Amino acid sequence: MKKVVVTGALLFASVSAAQASSVITDWSMNQSGLAVGNNNSPAPSTGSGTATALGMTNSYNSTTSVNTDDIVATGGSSTGSAGPNAWRVRGQSPGNGWSSQAPIGTQGAEFDVSTAGYQNISVSFDLYFTTQAPAKMQLEYTTDGSDWVNASTLSYTANQAYILTNSSSANTVSGTYFFQTGGQNFYNNITADLSGVTAANNDPLFGIRIVNAATGADDVAYNGTAYNNSSGNWRYQNVEVSGTQVSSVPLPAAGWLLGSGLLGLMGVGRRKKAA
Repeated sequence: MKKVVVTGALLFASVSAAQASSVITDWSMNQSGLAVGNNNSPAPSTGSGTATALGMTNSYNSTTSVNTDDIVATGGSSTGSAGPNAWRVRGQSPGNGWSSQAPIGTQGAEFDVSTAGYQNISVSFDLYFTTQAPAKMQLEYTTDGSDWVNASTLSYTANQAYILTNSSSANTVSGTYFFQTGGQNFYNNITADLSGVTAANNDPLFGIRIVNAATGADDVAYNGTAYNNSSGNWRYQNVEVSGTQVSSVPLPAAGWLLGSGLLGLMGVGRRKKAA
């Protein structure tokens, strides 16, 4: 009988281990070969995917801006051991790119990652705001490559007060968003649990956007003053998409067979004991 109990425990332990979340794709911004300097689409450090800056080529504020992103040393990130560098998203020539005239959800960065073979998708990232940067951010996701949804499960455990919900102002995204009031700093391990979004499972068209959550009068710096439209930027690090392997999760029928087998073995054990 003891042998049966041990065998069952090992089987269930092995199933639990197989269901552990693993990284699908990660942009640490510090991998070997990713040099400091101009880079409009940094390669991931783990897995495969595409990073793209959004909205930095524009003619807002009676000036011109051309997308000019780079990998730059930025101290302060503490998630894991990624290193000192981050991806700075901005425009130049001569405008800064970021603007309160930009519509909600159009400025920031997009990260496209196929989740084929995975389910229970989750997202985490570190984001650096300079002093004059727009302070309101939202996380969007897509399951078809074209339609984007504001993530309602955005979380920041270091200071959950930075997670707000808007239902009244037309100049801030409807629903959940992040509003940092701490000033220039890295805000590490901002997360979103998308395990409830079944369409994100096993999805070759999955992607996320970390973008501006406000426009016009609602587009403010950390201290609540209007964004100056001439300086400030966001810097991205440790952008990670994770999930559990679809093949590692037993189907209901498989779970029934496993349970039946264990019950059968236990029955055999009882009969032997009775004999």
